[in-house]
Amino acid sequence: MTSEEEYTFSELMGILTNMEGKISKFYEKVAQEVEDTKLKDLFLSFSKRALQQKDSLTETRRRTVTEMTLETITGLKLSEKLAKINSVIESEEIELSKLVELEELLSELYKIVSKKVAHISADVSFLLDNLSREHGKRKRSIEKTK
Repeated sequence: MTSEEEYTFSELMGILTNMEGKISKFYEKVAQEVEDTKLKDLFLSFSKRALQQKDSLTETRRRTVTEMTLETITGLKLSEKLAKINSVIESEEIELSKLVELEELLSELYKIVSKKVAHISADVSFLLDNLSREHGKRKRSIEKTK
């Protein structure tokens, strides 16, 4: 029998904040490796936006009432999703198809987490839902460059 993953709200927000930091560094690296100036600008904008998202998540975590931060959240299968995201980020090969996959994974992750935290905080759920949509837009932007 496998144990279900449990996260406190605070832990979950910390994980998402760290992930956005990794995403920012990843896109900065990708931008340095591409020669196409349009792609370079696109990826640098993704990097900058990921830092803004990290700041938003940090601020949201900081403002959240203590009782809410201790609320247990289950059913996310977060380690599985994070492993997939990290495998794309840590891949030696940077292909547009991998970037599309990354943005799709991030969009799905934020959508799932948004639904799971809705009962704790409508504001946080709204923020995470917006992040899900933004990653969906990024995915479409990358697909258009193919």
